[in-house]
Amino acid sequence: MPKTRVKFNNSNGVTPNTFMQNFGKSNINITQFTLLHEKFMEAKTLEGLAPRTLEDHVKHFKFFKKYIETIQRTELDQIFLSKDLFKNYVAYMLLEKKYAPCTINLRITSLKCYLNWLFKEKYTTENYSLYLVRVKRPQDTILPLTKEEVKKMLNVVDTGTYAGIRDFTMMIIILDCGIRPQELCNVKINEVDFKNKLLKVNAQTAKTRKSRELPLSKQSLHLLKQLISISEENQSPYIFMSSQTADKLDHNVAAKNFEKYGKRAGIKKRCTPYVFRHTFATNAVKKGMDTFTLQRIMGHALITTTRQYVQLDTRDLVRSHEKTNFLNEYFK
Repeated sequence: MPKTRVKFNNSNGVTPNTFMQNFGKSNINITQFTLLHEKFMEAKTLEGLAPRTLEDHVKHFKFFKKYIETIQRTELDQIFLSKDLFKNYVAYMLLEKKYAPCTINLRITSLKCYLNWLFKEKYTTENYSLYLVRVKRPQDTILPLTKEEVKKMLNVVDTGTYAGIRDFTMMIIILDCGIRPQELCNVKINEVDFKNKLLKVNAQTAKTRKSRELPLSKQSLHLLKQLISISEENQSPYIFMSSQTADKLDHNVAAKNFEKYGKRAGIKKRCTPYVFRHTFATNAVKKGMDTFTLQRIMGHALITTTRQYVQLDTRDLVRSHEKTNFLNEYFK
Protein backbone atom coordinates (compact mmCIF):
# COMPACT_ATOMS: atom_id res chain seq x y z
CA MET A 1 0.00 0.00 0.00
CA PRO A 2 1.46 3.41 -0.92
CA LYS A 3 2.49 5.70 1.92
CA THR A 4 0.05 8.46 2.79
CA ARG A 5 1.36 11.87 1.79
CA VAL A 6 -1.12 14.03 3.70
CA LYS A 7 -1.89 13.53 7.38
CA PHE A 8 -5.17 14.52 8.99
CA ASN A 9 -5.18 14.18 12.75
CA ASN A 10 -6.15 15.93 15.94
CA SER A 11 -2.70 17.48 16.34
CA ASN A 12 -3.11 19.70 13.29
CA GLY A 13 -6.63 20.71 14.32
CA VAL A 14 -8.37 19.42 11.19
CA THR A 15 -11.83 18.10 11.98
CA PRO A 16 -14.97 17.74 9.86
CA ASN A 17 -16.27 21.04 11.25
CA THR A 18 -13.08 23.03 10.67
CA PHE A 19 -12.70 21.40 7.27
CA MET A 20 -16.12 22.70 6.22
CA GLN A 21 -15.52 26.08 7.78
CA ASN A 22 -12.22 26.49 5.96
CA PHE A 23 -13.85 25.87 2.62
CA GLY A 24 -17.10 27.57 3.54
CA LYS A 25 -19.32 25.01 1.82
CA SER A 26 -21.62 22.16 2.79
CA ASN A 27 -20.18 20.17 -0.10
CA ILE A 28 -16.63 19.29 -1.11
CA ASN A 29 -14.89 19.54 -4.44
CA ILE A 30 -12.81 16.90 -6.21
CA THR A 31 -9.52 18.20 -4.85
CA GLN A 32 -10.80 17.88 -1.28
CA PHE A 33 -12.40 14.55 -2.17
CA THR A 34 -8.99 13.23 -3.26
CA LEU A 35 -7.17 14.50 -0.18
CA LEU A 36 -9.72 13.01 2.17
CA HIS A 37 -9.29 9.59 0.58
CA GLU A 38 -5.88 9.46 2.21
CA LYS A 39 -7.49 10.01 5.61
CA PHE A 40 -10.02 7.31 4.73
CA MET A 41 -7.14 4.92 3.99
CA GLU A 42 -5.54 5.73 7.34
CA ALA A 43 -8.82 4.91 9.10
CA LYS A 44 -9.24 1.62 7.24
CA THR A 45 -5.65 0.65 8.00
CA LEU A 46 -6.27 1.23 11.71
CA GLU A 47 -9.42 -0.92 11.46
CA GLY A 48 -7.17 -3.81 10.47
CA LEU A 49 -8.43 -4.40 6.93
CA ALA A 50 -6.57 -7.06 4.96
CA PRO A 51 -3.67 -5.76 2.83
CA ARG A 52 -5.47 -6.90 -0.31
CA THR A 53 -8.58 -4.91 0.64
CA LEU A 54 -6.49 -1.80 1.28
CA GLU A 55 -4.74 -2.23 -2.06
CA ASP A 56 -8.09 -2.61 -3.80
CA HIS A 57 -9.37 0.64 -2.27
CA VAL A 58 -6.33 2.50 -3.62
CA LYS A 59 -6.55 0.83 -7.03
CA HIS A 60 -10.27 1.42 -7.52
CA PHE A 61 -10.01 5.05 -6.45
CA LYS A 62 -7.37 5.60 -9.13
CA PHE A 63 -9.90 4.51 -11.74
CA PHE A 64 -12.35 7.14 -10.52
CA LYS A 65 -9.66 9.83 -10.64
CA LYS A 66 -8.85 8.84 -14.21
CA TYR A 67 -12.52 9.21 -15.08
CA ILE A 68 -12.52 12.71 -13.63
CA GLU A 69 -9.56 13.55 -15.85
CA THR A 70 -11.53 12.53 -18.94
CA ILE A 71 -14.42 14.88 -18.14
CA GLN A 72 -12.41 17.77 -16.72
CA ARG A 73 -13.38 21.00 -18.42
CA THR A 74 -12.69 23.33 -15.51
CA GLU A 75 -10.37 23.42 -12.54
CA LEU A 76 -10.87 20.50 -10.18
CA ASP A 77 -11.73 22.97 -7.41
CA GLN A 78 -14.80 23.87 -9.44
CA ILE A 79 -16.12 20.29 -9.66
CA PHE A 80 -18.22 19.44 -6.60
CA LEU A 81 -19.70 16.13 -5.51
CA SER A 82 -23.16 15.52 -6.88
CA LYS A 83 -25.45 12.59 -7.53
CA ASP A 84 -25.05 13.11 -11.28
CA LEU A 85 -21.28 12.83 -10.99
CA PHE A 86 -21.54 9.29 -9.62
CA LYS A 87 -24.44 8.23 -11.82
CA ASN A 88 -22.45 9.37 -14.86
CA TYR A 89 -19.43 7.43 -13.66
CA VAL A 90 -21.44 4.20 -13.68
CA ALA A 91 -22.84 5.03 -17.14
CA TYR A 92 -19.31 5.74 -18.38
CA MET A 93 -18.04 2.34 -17.25
CA LEU A 94 -21.09 0.49 -18.55
CA LEU A 95 -21.85 2.21 -21.86
CA GLU A 96 -18.61 3.81 -23.00
CA LYS A 97 -15.90 1.53 -21.62
CA LYS A 98 -18.21 -1.54 -21.72
CA TYR A 99 -16.64 -3.06 -18.63
CA ALA A 100 -18.00 -6.36 -17.35
CA PRO A 101 -20.64 -5.99 -14.61
CA CYS A 102 -18.38 -7.68 -12.06
CA THR A 103 -15.61 -5.13 -12.78
CA ILE A 104 -18.01 -2.21 -12.45
CA ASN A 105 -19.46 -3.56 -9.22
CA LEU A 106 -16.04 -3.97 -7.62
CA ARG A 107 -15.24 -0.32 -8.31
CA ILE A 108 -18.67 0.81 -7.16
CA THR A 109 -18.40 -1.17 -3.90
CA SER A 110 -15.08 0.46 -3.02
CA LEU A 111 -16.34 3.94 -3.85
CA LYS A 112 -19.55 3.40 -1.87
CA CYS A 113 -17.47 2.45 1.15
CA TYR A 114 -15.53 5.72 0.89
CA LEU A 115 -18.67 7.82 0.38
CA ASN A 116 -20.34 6.17 3.37
CA TRP A 117 -17.29 7.02 5.46
CA LEU A 118 -17.38 10.67 4.34
CA PHE A 119 -21.02 10.95 5.34
CA LYS A 120 -20.53 9.13 8.64
CA GLU A 121 -17.58 11.37 9.53
CA LYS A 122 -19.64 14.47 8.54
CA TYR A 123 -17.38 15.58 5.71
CA THR A 124 -20.46 15.60 3.48
CA THR A 125 -24.01 16.51 4.37
CA GLU A 126 -25.43 14.04 1.86
CA ASN A 127 -24.70 10.32 1.49
CA TYR A 128 -23.74 10.09 -2.17
CA SER A 129 -23.23 6.35 -1.96
CA LEU A 130 -27.00 6.01 -2.35
CA TYR A 131 -26.68 7.12 -5.97
CA LEU A 132 -24.19 4.39 -6.85
CA VAL A 133 -26.29 1.39 -7.86
CA ARG A 134 -24.60 -1.90 -8.64
CA VAL A 135 -25.08 -3.26 -12.14
CA LYS A 136 -27.14 -6.41 -12.52
CA ARG A 137 -25.11 -9.20 -13.99
CA PRO A 138 -26.09 -12.48 -15.60
CA GLN A 139 -25.81 -15.46 -13.31
CA ASP A 140 -23.38 -18.32 -13.94
CA THR A 141 -21.16 -16.37 -16.34
CA ILE A 142 -17.82 -18.01 -15.49
CA LEU A 143 -17.54 -21.41 -17.10
CA PRO A 144 -15.20 -23.99 -15.56
CA LEU A 145 -12.65 -25.74 -17.72
CA THR A 146 -13.37 -29.23 -19.00
CA LYS A 147 -11.00 -32.10 -18.30
CA GLU A 148 -9.65 -31.84 -21.85
CA GLU A 149 -9.07 -28.08 -21.51
CA VAL A 150 -7.21 -28.51 -18.23
CA LYS A 151 -4.95 -31.11 -19.84
CA LYS A 152 -4.24 -28.75 -22.73
CA MET A 153 -3.29 -25.99 -20.30
CA LEU A 154 -0.97 -28.25 -18.33
CA ASN A 155 0.68 -29.58 -21.48
CA VAL A 156 1.74 -26.17 -22.81
CA VAL A 157 3.66 -25.20 -19.66
CA ASP A 158 7.44 -25.52 -19.97
CA THR A 159 8.34 -27.26 -16.73
CA GLY A 160 12.02 -27.11 -17.66
CA THR A 161 12.17 -23.53 -16.32
CA TYR A 162 11.56 -22.19 -12.83
CA ALA A 163 8.64 -20.03 -14.01
CA GLY A 164 7.15 -23.04 -15.74
CA ILE A 165 7.33 -25.47 -12.82
CA ARG A 166 6.09 -22.71 -10.50
CA ASP A 167 3.04 -21.94 -12.68
CA PHE A 168 2.37 -25.65 -13.24
CA THR A 169 2.38 -26.19 -9.47
CA MET A 170 -0.02 -23.27 -8.98
CA MET A 171 -2.44 -24.82 -11.47
CA ILE A 172 -2.32 -28.20 -9.76
CA ILE A 173 -2.78 -26.80 -6.25
CA ILE A 174 -5.75 -24.60 -7.19
CA LEU A 175 -7.33 -27.59 -8.93
CA ASP A 176 -6.60 -29.64 -5.82
CA CYS A 177 -7.94 -27.39 -3.06
CA GLY A 178 -9.46 -24.28 -4.66
CA ILE A 179 -7.22 -21.78 -2.84
CA ARG A 180 -7.46 -18.15 -3.91
CA PRO A 181 -4.51 -17.12 -6.13
CA GLN A 182 -3.45 -14.23 -3.88
CA GLU A 183 -3.57 -16.50 -0.84
CA LEU A 184 -1.41 -19.03 -2.69
CA CYS A 185 1.19 -16.40 -3.63
CA ASN A 186 1.50 -15.54 0.08
CA VAL A 187 2.05 -19.11 1.28
CA LYS A 188 5.33 -19.57 3.14
CA ILE A 189 7.43 -22.70 3.51
CA ASN A 190 6.45 -23.27 7.15
CA GLU A 191 2.76 -23.23 6.23
CA VAL A 192 2.87 -26.59 4.44
CA ASP A 193 2.32 -29.58 6.72
CA PHE A 194 3.67 -32.57 4.82
CA LYS A 195 2.93 -35.00 7.64
CA ASN A 196 -0.79 -34.23 7.74
CA LYS A 197 -1.00 -33.24 4.06
CA LEU A 198 -2.31 -29.76 4.79
CA LEU A 199 -1.69 -26.25 3.52
CA LYS A 200 -2.40 -23.44 5.99
CA VAL A 201 -3.88 -20.16 4.81
CA ASN A 202 -2.70 -17.55 7.29
CA ALA A 203 -5.33 -15.22 8.77
CA GLN A 204 -3.24 -12.18 7.84
CA THR A 205 -3.23 -13.09 4.16
CA ALA A 206 -6.68 -14.71 3.89
CA LYS A 207 -9.31 -12.59 2.17
CA THR A 208 -11.75 -13.13 5.04
CA ARG A 209 -9.03 -12.63 7.71
CA LYS A 210 -9.77 -16.13 9.01
CA SER A 211 -7.19 -18.89 8.85
CA ARG A 212 -8.09 -22.26 7.38
CA GLU A 213 -6.32 -25.51 6.52
CA LEU A 214 -6.68 -27.10 3.10
CA PRO A 215 -6.11 -30.79 2.35
CA LEU A 216 -3.56 -31.61 -0.36
CA SER A 217 -3.05 -34.62 -2.61
CA LYS A 218 0.27 -36.42 -3.00
CA GLN A 219 0.75 -34.82 -6.45
CA SER A 220 0.55 -31.34 -4.96
CA LEU A 221 2.89 -32.22 -2.09
CA HIS A 222 5.46 -33.65 -4.50
CA LEU A 223 5.48 -30.47 -6.57
CA LEU A 224 5.65 -28.28 -3.45
CA LYS A 225 8.75 -30.10 -2.24
CA GLN A 226 10.52 -29.16 -5.48
CA LEU A 227 9.61 -25.49 -5.16
CA ILE A 228 10.48 -25.37 -1.47
CA SER A 229 13.98 -26.65 -2.16
CA ILE A 230 14.46 -23.84 -4.70
CA SER A 231 13.10 -21.24 -2.26
CA GLU A 232 15.45 -22.48 0.46
CA GLU A 233 18.41 -22.19 -1.91
CA ASN A 234 17.40 -18.58 -2.55
CA GLN A 235 16.79 -17.94 1.18
CA SER A 236 13.19 -16.94 0.51
CA PRO A 237 10.37 -17.73 2.96
CA TYR A 238 7.87 -17.78 0.07
CA ILE A 239 7.23 -20.91 -1.97
CA PHE A 240 6.14 -19.09 -5.10
CA MET A 241 8.83 -16.60 -6.04
CA SER A 242 9.15 -14.03 -8.77
CA SER A 243 11.39 -15.15 -11.64
CA GLN A 244 13.49 -12.00 -11.21
CA THR A 245 13.79 -11.85 -7.42
CA ALA A 246 13.45 -14.07 -4.40
CA ASP A 247 10.39 -12.09 -3.33
CA LYS A 248 6.91 -13.55 -3.58
CA LEU A 249 5.16 -13.79 -6.94
CA ASP A 250 2.62 -11.04 -7.64
CA HIS A 251 -0.85 -12.55 -8.13
CA ASN A 252 -1.46 -10.21 -11.08
CA VAL A 253 1.59 -11.65 -12.83
CA ALA A 254 0.26 -15.14 -12.15
CA ALA A 255 -3.07 -14.20 -13.74
CA LYS A 256 -1.35 -12.91 -16.88
CA ASN A 257 0.68 -16.12 -17.11
CA PHE A 258 -2.46 -18.26 -16.89
CA GLU A 259 -4.05 -16.24 -19.69
CA LYS A 260 -0.91 -16.70 -21.78
CA TYR A 261 -1.04 -20.47 -21.34
CA GLY A 262 -4.73 -20.49 -22.24
CA LYS A 263 -4.06 -18.71 -25.53
CA ARG A 264 -1.12 -21.00 -26.24
CA ALA A 265 -3.39 -24.00 -25.66
CA GLY A 266 -6.03 -22.59 -28.02
CA ILE A 267 -8.74 -22.38 -25.36
CA LYS A 268 -11.48 -19.87 -26.13
CA LYS A 269 -12.71 -19.51 -22.54
CA ARG A 270 -11.20 -17.23 -19.94
CA CYS A 271 -8.18 -18.92 -18.40
CA THR A 272 -7.30 -17.32 -15.08
CA PRO A 273 -6.46 -18.64 -11.62
CA TYR A 274 -10.05 -17.85 -10.60
CA VAL A 275 -11.38 -19.97 -13.47
CA PHE A 276 -9.28 -22.81 -12.05
CA ARG A 277 -10.89 -22.11 -8.67
CA HIS A 278 -14.32 -22.38 -10.29
CA THR A 279 -13.18 -25.61 -11.94
CA PHE A 280 -12.18 -27.04 -8.55
CA ALA A 281 -15.57 -26.16 -7.04
CA THR A 282 -17.53 -27.69 -9.89
CA ASN A 283 -15.44 -30.88 -9.90
CA ALA A 284 -15.73 -31.21 -6.11
CA VAL A 285 -19.54 -31.18 -6.29
CA LYS A 286 -19.52 -33.64 -9.20
CA LYS A 287 -17.46 -36.02 -7.06
CA GLY A 288 -19.95 -35.78 -4.21
CA MET A 289 -18.50 -33.13 -1.88
CA ASP A 290 -21.27 -31.53 0.16
CA THR A 291 -21.77 -27.78 -0.18
CA PHE A 292 -20.93 -26.96 3.44
CA THR A 293 -17.55 -28.72 3.22
CA LEU A 294 -16.88 -26.91 -0.05
CA GLN A 295 -17.81 -23.58 1.56
CA ARG A 296 -15.28 -24.14 4.34
CA ILE A 297 -12.50 -25.18 1.98
CA MET A 298 -13.03 -22.19 -0.29
CA GLY A 299 -13.19 -19.79 2.64
CA HIS A 300 -16.60 -18.30 1.89
CA ALA A 301 -18.56 -16.50 4.59
CA LEU A 302 -21.85 -17.14 2.76
CA ILE A 303 -23.12 -20.34 1.16
CA THR A 304 -24.63 -18.25 -1.64
CA THR A 305 -21.11 -17.25 -2.70
CA THR A 306 -20.10 -20.90 -2.89
CA ARG A 307 -23.12 -21.60 -5.08
CA GLN A 308 -21.88 -19.07 -7.64
CA TYR A 309 -18.70 -21.09 -8.10
CA VAL A 310 -20.48 -24.32 -9.02
CA GLN A 311 -21.55 -24.62 -12.66
CA LEU A 312 -23.12 -27.92 -13.67
CA ASP A 313 -24.07 -28.51 -17.30
CA THR A 314 -27.13 -30.43 -18.46
CA ARG A 315 -25.23 -33.72 -18.73
CA ASP A 316 -24.20 -33.44 -15.08
CA LEU A 317 -27.82 -32.92 -14.08
CA VAL A 318 -28.96 -35.93 -16.11
CA ARG A 319 -26.32 -38.20 -14.56
CA SER A 320 -27.18 -37.00 -11.05
CA HIS A 321 -30.87 -37.59 -11.71
CA GLU A 322 -30.21 -41.13 -12.98
CA LYS A 323 -28.24 -41.95 -9.82
CA THR A 324 -31.13 -41.03 -7.56
CA ASN A 325 -33.80 -42.68 -9.73
CA PHE A 326 -36.21 -42.74 -6.79
CA LEU A 327 -39.23 -43.10 -9.08
CA ASN A 328 -38.42 -46.80 -9.44
CA GLU A 329 -39.38 -47.24 -5.80
CA TYR A 330 -43.05 -46.75 -6.76
CA PHE A 331 -43.05 -49.59 -9.27
CA LYS A 332 -41.51 -52.38 -7.20
